[in-house]
Amino acid sequence: MKKDELVTALAEASGETKSSVAAVLAALPRVAEAALKQGKTVTINGLGKIDAAERAAREVRNPQTGEKKMAEAHMAPRFKFAAPFKAAIRG
Repeated sequence: MKKDELVTALAEASGETKSSVAAVLAALPRVAEAALKQGKTVTINGLGKIDAAERAAREVRNPQTGEKKMAEAHMAPRFKFAAPFKAAIRG
């Protein structure tokens, strides 16, 4: 499903206009990014949650040259689906 199809489906399901749904979808990444930078978790009931996890420093290898180097520790975003959503998909 592409973004236009998602906007149309959400507009029909919610009774909102396509433009308002598109505006909300456009704002979601910015809002989630700001929340994660503040150390918060973004929960979307029925779908899942977005949070940030610490990734430890580790050795990485360039697949083209075989060169090894150390990647620094950093925070990485992750998404965990809600149990009811996973159960619905599994059938």
